[in-house]
Amino acid sequence: MKLDEKEKDSLFKIFIFSVIQLFCFNIHTIISALTGDFNWTVERLTSSFEGNIIQIIELILMINGIIIFLYVVVFLILLLKD
Repeated sequence: MKLDEKEKDSLFKIFIFSVIQLFCFNIHTIISALTGDFNWTVERLTSSFEGNIIQIIELILMINGIIIFLYVVVFLILLLKD
């Protein structure tokens, strides 16, 4: 199976964003482990510095997940178009 340039570009972007996603998830897990709180409450998220960092990381994870989903859809459309 030979991929054209657009398909290769989509796969590369999926890979890059997946690495970023994995890195952010690892940071989220490390911060949660260091604070000893894997079940974050709204009060804890808004009242502590670690909670604010967790909120930012979760926002990055959500946006990155949407981007990965869109690139997967684009890749599948390009793949099925052939």
